Amino acid sequence: MDESTVATWSRLGVWLYDAATLTLFDLLATERGWITHVAFSPNDALIAVGNQDGDIKVWDRHTQRYVSKMERVRNSPLNCNSVNRLVFSPDGHLLASSGGRYDSVYVWHHESGEQVAEFTVDESLKPRFPPGFIPLSFSPDGTLLAAATPEHTISIWDLEAKKRIAYLKGHVDLVAELIFSPCGQFLTSADRNGILHEWDVHKIAEMASAVGFSELPTYATGPTKLAYFTDGTFIAAGNHESTVTLWDPKRGNKLRTLRSERCPFPVCFSPQTLQLVLSGKRDLSDEIQLWDIGETSPQRSLSIREYTSPCGAVTFSPDGKILAAGHWNGRICLWDIQRLKRLKTFGTGNTSAVNSLDFSPCGKQLASGASDSTIKIWDIEKVEVPLAAFTADQKEDQVWGACVAFLPSGGLVCAYSKGHLSVWDGEKKRTAFPIGTARRPKISVSPDGKQVAVAHFSENQAELYDVETGQLLVELCLAKEREPAKYSGDALRVQAYLRLVKKTVERNPAQVVGPIIFSPCRTVIAGGLLGEIRLWDATTYEVLKVFCPPHGCQRVGALTFSPCGRYLVSGASWMNTDQMSIRLWEVATGENIATFWGHSTDVQDLAFSPDGTLLVSGSYDGTLLLWDMKPYL
Repeated sequence: MDESTVATWSRLGVWLYDAATLTLFDLLATERGWITHVAFSPNDALIAVGNQDGDIKVWDRHTQRYVSKMERVRNSPLNCNSVNRLVFSPDGHLLASSGGRYDSVYVWHHESGEQVAEFTVDESLKPRFPPGFIPLSFSPDGTLLAAATPEHTISIWDLEAKKRIAYLKGHVDLVAELIFSPCGQFLTSADRNGILHEWDVHKIAEMASAVGFSELPTYATGPTKLAYFTDGTFIAAGNHESTVTLWDPKRGNKLRTLRSERCPFPVCFSPQTLQLVLSGKRDLSDEIQLWDIGETSPQRSLSIREYTSPCGAVTFSPDGKILAAGHWNGRICLWDIQRLKRLKTFGTGNTSAVNSLDFSPCGKQLASGASDSTIKIWDIEKVEVPLAAFTADQKEDQVWGACVAFLPSGGLVCAYSKGHLSVWDGEKKRTAFPIGTARRPKISVSPDGKQVAVAHFSENQAELYDVETGQLLVELCLAKEREPAKYSGDALRVQAYLRLVKKTVERNPAQVVGPIIFSPCRTVIAGGLLGEIRLWDATTYEVLKVFCPPHGCQRVGALTFSPCGRYLVSGASWMNTDQMSIRLWEVATGENIATFWGHSTDVQDLAFSPDGTLLVSGSYDGTLLLWDMKPYL
């Protein structure tokens, strides 16, 4: 193994760094995103990548192309397909994966992508909920595979016979780490509380189950990483708060305590070079640290600020010179659009996701809304302390986020998902009125500042209110349309959608899954429903038109009108596709005149520059993409 590369992964893909300098040199696996685990082959030539959807790809590290792909059966509940562990066999020919269905461990010939084994646990052992991680370990000769199984147990399977030969009991908490000794005689396991057990494989190989084990000394109170080094040394590492403790479990000797200002999370050993890699978080950035085990301080470190947190909101300043982006780690970035350079980054005071942003009409102030329902107003020249800050009434029911928009006059509209829609002048509340108790509302203020549209994510409602009085003006119709004349777009898609509408129970209207927005001229209101984009007349509130997005983008995550009002752009949310589409629609005809691809997962927000020449998209994958719209508008 050359151990020349450090891999980190995020919602965007796999980042590869030179281990000697921690210099970024490549980015892999961006087509699907949401990477959950990565493993190097024994000779370091290949990288196996698993994602949230249960897909596994093996990449050639030198050519940056994937050489095989494995797909597991997707019959699990949502978010239960995730690959949580990958490991190559010692000879590099087999690849084992766990995660997804809690009762299965898969083994593949990665060169061909052929599945050679699937191991399951007994029906009586299946827990109610799948575990968050299932550690795996091959024996040194590649004939055995050990995996954690439900009820804090361990199973050992014979790969040739394709059957379980041992079932180990003894831990009282979830097994978090497994490793065979280089001689293959011993299997060491560590649970979530740092308790270590050693099993003599030779004594249990003929047994269906076993309770016999030796308990090894431990210095950990939490998850523990185990490693055998090429010189025969066996080391355990347990992290707690800002320290990592290293010890020899065989002898019980405490070797060293590594202290870092940044709280360490994952620990990874480098068996040949006697190094370990820590990744931690402090303030607004993630960090990678490389430590020589014999030293008391890291030899190299690297802060990673980009692409580590989903982007929840984007907006341009009125003059189009500044782009503001809010992220789910509570951070806001301001970018110089002409130079494509970040001007400043500042935190909102906590790690609650920033899911709404809006510039004041003068462009000197920025309002932010966060998932903890706090609203803050910032002077973009002095962002150290907000000009104003306010939150939901603590007497109200639990809240799920705040949405913000400036009125043309400069007043601020604030929407709480459980509580009230309020209009503020500075820190003074001018009006407040109830808007229901739904989660994550989306709001849009009419260009004249007299009305506000509210869409409720979970209550299947969309309403218009008078800003001054709080009076409910109308509840927009969400019932399925049955008139073919209302639909625009691909004829075959429309016909298929209408057939689906006929099977839908009328009392179960389409779910509002996207935002709701006014057109710049205030003649149209657009909203994203499940399977369609709907346009209402902003005066009569009748349904004007329905667009049917193609397969794979029926969930609309973001909408924005072009400044001229003639075009509408929609961004898709994930529906088991490799990339998310951004579609440009002509409002008058409903024609999808252009489609843009680039994000690996949900498009969270969209915004046009004031002159309409640029479109920015912010995604759950953590990236912002700028699109040149001059050829299309």
